[in-house]
Amino acid sequence: MGTMTLNEIRKNKIETYFKKIDSGLFDDEYFDLYTEDVEMYYPKFGFEKGKQGIKNFGRVIGKHLEKLTHDMHNFRYIFSDSIIVVEGNEKGMTRSGKEWPDYTTSFGKFCNVFEFDDELIKRVHIYVDPDFASEDTERLIIFRNESQYVKEHSVSQTKDVVEEFYDLQFGRKEGNIVDLFADVVDWDLPGNKEKFPWTGKRETKQEIEQFFHELYDHIKSESFVIDFISVDGENAAVAGHLTSKILKYDKVFSTEFVVIFKVINGKIVKYHFLEDSYTLNEEMK
Repeated sequence: MGTMTLNEIRKNKIETYFKKIDSGLFDDEYFDLYTEDVEMYYPKFGFEKGKQGIKNFGRVIGKHLEKLTHDMHNFRYIFSDSIIVVEGNEKGMTRSGKEWPDYTTSFGKFCNVFEFDDELIKRVHIYVDPDFASEDTERLIIFRNESQYVKEHSVSQTKDVVEEFYDLQFGRKEGNIVDLFADVVDWDLPGNKEKFPWTGKRETKQEIEQFFHELYDHIKSESFVIDFISVDGENAAVAGHLTSKILKYDKVFSTEFVVIFKVINGKIVKYHFLEDSYTLNEEMK
């Protein structure tokens, strides 16, 4: 070993490991870094054993990454007996051409744990997010700061869904309005259901579809004016006034209204329609 300590030799081996990975040069010098029974772990991939296992992993990861670069000058090393932990930053490009990290949802942080048998690596466990380009949107929604996600993403989506709802309801756009709803919906339109069968609570798409049939069987809309739409993340409030002819009673009813929407993942999960249901009940006799 000359004047070099064992830890210095091991650190040099680790540096060679990263240089080979960054250059994509997996030659004899690279595989000579390992013991014959080396163990490797990578998130979502799992474990491999032996040099052939290292080759198997290389083929898998190579299908997803076009290039990979580690910031070796700023590595942090932690030495403990036969184990060296390396913490640092990496960047790269996927096969689809997406560069990472974007420093918004991906940050390129990683940590490798190397265990040595004398001068050879007998175990390397890699701890890193395998979703390099942050394309796993479902998990991003869960793990990102909720208020930040709502602020950046939900407002425009909620407004678009609400506007499409009214475009479909009033024939400005073709399509099935029921498709805008989630499979389970918190739906409420308070009223005397015995006199006004379109009122009440509903939950399923089938019940919502029935609502529109019942509504148009019993009323004729004479005006429906939206004064404003207010959006706060996943929630929206629509205020306005309407005039409808109640066919059974042959009477016209006018009221102000507020509709409460909640939109998650592009689907309406809450719809509460609030109007002067007391006056409606009193006038329709």
